[in-house]
Amino acid sequence: GRPGGEQDLPLGSRSSPGLPRLRSKGSMFGRILRSQTARVATATTVAASTAIAAAARCEAAPDKGSVPTFTLGGNRYDQSSFTGRLAHFREMTDPKTLLTTQAELVEAQALLAAYEKGDAKNASDAELWEAKRIVSAIIHPTTGEQMFIGGRMSAFVPANAIPTAGMLLASSPSQIVFWQWINQSVNVMVNYVNRSGASVDWSQVGQAYALAVGVSCSIAVGARKLVENGPPWIKRLGIAVPYVAVVSAGAANVGFTRLPEMQGGVPITAPDGTPLGVSKAAAQSAVINTVLSRNLLLPIAPMLLPPIANGILKSVVPLGFYASAVAEFVFVCCSIYGALPMAIAVFPQEMQIDVGVLEPEFQGLKGKDGKPIAYVLCNKGL
Repeated sequence: GRPGGEQDLPLGSRSSPGLPRLRSKGSMFGRILRSQTARVATATTVAASTAIAAAARCEAAPDKGSVPTFTLGGNRYDQSSFTGRLAHFREMTDPKTLLTTQAELVEAQALLAAYEKGDAKNASDAELWEAKRIVSAIIHPTTGEQMFIGGRMSAFVPANAIPTAGMLLASSPSQIVFWQWINQSVNVMVNYVNRSGASVDWSQVGQAYALAVGVSCSIAVGARKLVENGPPWIKRLGIAVPYVAVVSAGAANVGFTRLPEMQGGVPITAPDGTPLGVSKAAAQSAVINTVLSRNLLLPIAPMLLPPIANGILKSVVPLGFYASAVAEFVFVCCSIYGALPMAIAVFPQEMQIDVGVLEPEFQGLKGKDGKPIAYVLCNKGL
């Protein structure tokens, strides 16, 4: 019943020409980093070429005949394709999910529990998929607990729109520092809520928070001064200052918040769902994919497009400060809403990782059918 997913190529089987060679040739982290950096370039090319058509298909309501047969461990949309993952994450990031009541959640959980026992024969596939959508958007896949509402992916657009607009409109050093601090506060909350592991080291979370705030503020203020005092060609790069600060700090934030996962490992399972243990290599791959998709790709649209769109609008319609701020905010909301599902859809949330790059204890394992296990499954986190 589990749909086919995108299988990771053996990590470390190739290298990215633009990536500096790490000191240790046998570094597992280095192999994963080089391989995933190369893969994201290909994945983002596919994402860009199919985005418009995919978005149109995702917005269209499927007819009854297009609803696939429900499977508890499967997905309504084909997770082996970008368009399928985009449809899935559009549902997960839909802000309307925030209006789901506790009674509706309990009802959805009860329906899925009844299905698992074989007592939901009267429920349609559409009803079962809807119940799974509600549960997946609210319940953490590893801990089984309700995720904090402000950190859910369905709250990403409203939670990030104001900080992003603030960073773009900030002019003085104090304003820059304030909005970078607010943005990283939201980021660390989202990283914690959407972590792939169950354990939490609060001292590590605090260190990640302090590091991210320091990095973002230093880069934002320092780069702004560099742009202001630089030659004309440097000043043209001023629009990219907030983006560089957000990307750098976001990567540090994710890395340090989820460092306990990389140190202790995350749960992995066989393709049939059988638990195999915890893997540090899988955790490293999960964190790298998260940084590449959410921290590198996601900010491109909300940090770079709104200033350009606002500039074009001002050239056509004279706007005062407040009207310009409102326009910037609207552009930011639209950019985040469109870019978020596209960015996190680059990689499947349930990753397939070749056993060849895992620890020795996962080599040569066999499944229930007696055949060698070629890959394992791992929750990437968001």
